[in-house]
Amino acid sequence: MKSLQRGFTLLELMVTIAIVGIVAVIALWDSSDMLESDRAESYLLELKRTLSFARAKATSSDELVIVCAGDTESIEQNKSIFCSRDWSLGSIFVFVDKSPNGTFNPGQGDIILRVMEEIPNNSSLSFSGARVIRFETSGMIRTDPGTFVYCPSKSSNDNNKALSISKSGTAMYEGTTTKTCN
Repeated sequence: MKSLQRGFTLLELMVTIAIVGIVAVIALWDSSDMLESDRAESYLLELKRTLSFARAKATSSDELVIVCAGDTESIEQNKSIFCSRDWSLGSIFVFVDKSPNGTFNPGQGDIILRVMEEIPNNSSLSFSGARVIRFETSGMIRTDPGTFVYCPSKSSNDNNKALSISKSGTAMYEGTTTKTCN
């Protein structure tokens, strides 16, 4: 007669422990670093598209087009907006500057073309160039070129990303950088 076996074989036990270990690693994995990096890359690629749009609009419409940061509430209410030197405050927006003064004045015919979302509170954005980016009708910028640096965390510089804009008006995503948002 055969005797009944009770319990697990060594192979069954090892496979079960391996599966539990893999599931535990997945469940406990800290993905915040990857999320910060993705958020920074996504924002700068959207900024690159916005800059390319502004350049194309300037060349196709033969008008001065401005990209700058301003108070989101004023943008939504279509009020006059003085462009901020701090690119982290408010929203980045694009407008046609009918009265070439670098300030959005709806009463003088200025038109908002595009508005980006605000960056999250724990992130920051800096630009080493001018307060505004002014595209002339040739697609070149009249203001100083520079580099945007997006810092997804104010406590760490591990996932900072950069985007540069040249005098010709071309934006280039640089990726991970050691530059900071100070």
